[in-house]
Amino acid sequence: MSSTAELIKQCKVKTASVKRLHKEFLYYEKERDREQARVDKMKADNADASDLKQAENVLQESAMMIPQTRQRLEAAVAELQSFVSENEEDVKDTEELTAAKEMLAEIEKLFK
Repeated sequence: MSSTAELIKQCKVKTASVKRLHKEFLYYEKERDREQARVDKMKADNADASDLKQAENVLQESAMMIPQTRQRLEAAVAELQSFVSENEEDVKDTEELTAAKEMLAEIEKLFK
């Protein structure tokens, strides 16, 4: 396999990794918000204390996953950014490079 083909393959893999972690990060944020709404509703409805405690535990577990996932996402983004800057000339004008840059721009908006 030529070096350009190998670089394109690496670009695809790194971009897919960032995309997957981005999706996972958004999922955990959505889950946390959903569980928070559930806990708030239970409090407003004066739910049983043990049910409320269980719901709060689920909320806490969901919230714990966000920083871990963000950390993994940031590491994958840094790796993709480094790859793009080092190999941009070798894979220029490819759809893989375009996809990588679009994903980086989307993640940049998320983190601002």
